[in-house]
Amino acid sequence: MTTRRAGAGRWFGPLMVAAVCVQAATFAARPMVSYRAIEIGAGNLGIGLITAGFSVLPLFAAVSVGRRVDASGERGAALLGAALITGSALALAVARSLWALVLLNALFGLGHLLSVVAQQAVIANRVAAGGHDRAYARFTVFTSLGQLAGPSAAALVADGTLATGGDAGGGAGVGPALVVAAGFGLVAGLASLWTDGPGPARGRAAVRRFPLRGTLGQEGMWQALVTSLATVSTIDLVLAYLPAWGQSRGAGVAAVGALLALRAATTMASRLAMERLVLRYGRRAVLVTSTVAAAVTVAALPLCGPAAAVPVVALMGFALGLGQPLTLSWVAGRARAGERGTALALRLTGNRLGQVLVPAVAGVVAGATGVLGVFALSAAMLAATAGLAARAPMSTAE
Repeated sequence: MTTRRAGAGRWFGPLMVAAVCVQAATFAARPMVSYRAIEIGAGNLGIGLITAGFSVLPLFAAVSVGRRVDASGERGAALLGAALITGSALALAVARSLWALVLLNALFGLGHLLSVVAQQAVIANRVAAGGHDRAYARFTVFTSLGQLAGPSAAALVADGTLATGGDAGGGAGVGPALVVAAGFGLVAGLASLWTDGPGPARGRAAVRRFPLRGTLGQEGMWQALVTSLATVSTIDLVLAYLPAWGQSRGAGVAAVGALLALRAATTMASRLAMERLVLRYGRRAVLVTSTVAAAVTVAALPLCGPAAAVPVVALMGFALGLGQPLTLSWVAGRARAGERGTALALRLTGNRLGQVLVPAVAGVVAGATGVLGVFALSAAMLAATAGLAARAPMSTAE
């Protein structure tokens, strides 16, 4: 990896440990929160509200967090984020009301935001602009590893609890699985102690702060933000509604957990292959093709039984896995020097806006049409953003 200064090894390893653990905590907790919602009778609308709650606080805080990180360093935000993840996961393990789940999931979402902004800023501040594709591809490989480990660990714990006498709906295993998520958050906090250091972007941000309108006005920026929003919102809906799909198809907690782990594994594979794919076909072709493939597989999933879902989820994970690192490097490439942290925070703000609005709309759609309508909504959103990515400016090397 090309870095702006020597000694990258002192921060890269701990950063990757923190990235793995934050994602593992998140992807372990979120399906379990959906099972808790099902357990208390919240229904599809309740799942939509809880899912949207994850993004409410981050929606308003992302830009402020990004600018604060640029000015003061990454470690404080990373430590606070890990503390919120750990504490809210422990509280979720015992929560039994819909509004408690919404509030605690919102605090969990704020912790996730703080952690992710800090981690992405570490890379933005320490990696030269020409190395962003490779750096973010490697970073997202590790986040994918966390997304694989989280559901696997949660499902293993939940299934083990069910084997000792829990009900088939998964209620007995939710609490222990959320404690596992809290453990991942604690390890992320410990690793974050070693990820900070003096960065050149920090001093630059203190001297000059670009207006948000100017950052958003960079050519191709809003298209990158919308493309990222669509990809992340789709992943959220898959996480939230796959348990409901599993119940309708007779697939238990372990089977749904295995499908989520498969999605994460193929996502990791796509990110390992991303650099070669971009070099061979170009960033635009890879992004557009993967977004179209994601739309097709998302539309097909609710029509599948458990066996047919395996190849569909595998291809879906591969396709969706390319969107996040490609939009990260797209945003970083379009931003001017000195505003990359703010631009990355705007990307997260857009993601959170999608994670608030899209699940809320999906909850209403699910109430009228069931799970089929939710996945159809996601597929249409992906198809529209593929059209945007096909025409928008990306960088000098597309």
